[in-house]
Amino acid sequence: MWRIRIDTACDKLALEVRDPDLLLAHFYTLDANGFTLHKLDLNPSKAWWQGLEDVQQSIVYLHGYGDRKTGQHKGVLALDASTGAALWTLAEMAFYGLTEAGLLVYTADAPEDALCLLAPKTGTTISTSIDQQSAAQKAEDYSSSRYQNCVYPILYKEGEPYFDEVSNFLKLQSGAKPVKAIAYAETIYSVVISYYEEIGGELLDNFVAVYDLEGNLCLKVELGSALSGIGSDTFFIFNLNLYLLQDKHILQVYRLTV
Repeated sequence: MWRIRIDTACDKLALEVRDPDLLLAHFYTLDANGFTLHKLDLNPSKAWWQGLEDVQQSIVYLHGYGDRKTGQHKGVLALDASTGAALWTLAEMAFYGLTEAGLLVYTADAPEDALCLLAPKTGTTISTSIDQQSAAQKAEDYSSSRYQNCVYPILYKEGEPYFDEVSNFLKLQSGAKPVKAIAYAETIYSVVISYYEEIGGELLDNFVAVYDLEGNLCLKVELGSALSGIGSDTFFIFNLNLYLLQDKHILQVYRLTV
């Protein structure tokens, strides 16, 4: 699993799965209510040179590459999230972000120029000459409203005050000995913590633990073993569902309720 994006308007996830050994990439959408998986019909060998940008209002946005050595994004392809059908494509533009009014793009070979606002379903231009500051503010404002039902963990590194506070809680509740970093999130029902423990040879095991608001352990899952480093994207919460990525290729979902 390479990348996950959330369609908060239609309760879907877009998934990018890559196989570096075979140079293959696949893209899927996942219904967050019925958990049905739909594969987008793209040529997997050509799809290696595409990547997932975002998904919203049942439209998946992919990018291409202008300079494959530097990873420069160039080209925007919009797909119907339900059917996988191509809605439109712009070869010379690059994805900037989403706003309440539409999709922001810029000229890939001139990123310092003004941006354009496009209609998501058709790719037609709504307005032009949008300056960088206005574009950034519009995208940030929409992100705040768009992700109000999402919770992403905060990463606390070893040595920071909140790391010590959460670490002491874990030691008291379960005897765990967290090291390196802790990812922490709260909901109205639960506390979710991702942490690492040393297993020797500087290798780490990664666990996610869920506690109720009284401190009772409700769930503990091993996400990875014998890891050489830490990650910052081990879980997220969407509409009170906890999404865990186990061993980088298994997506598990748990319901966080009373």
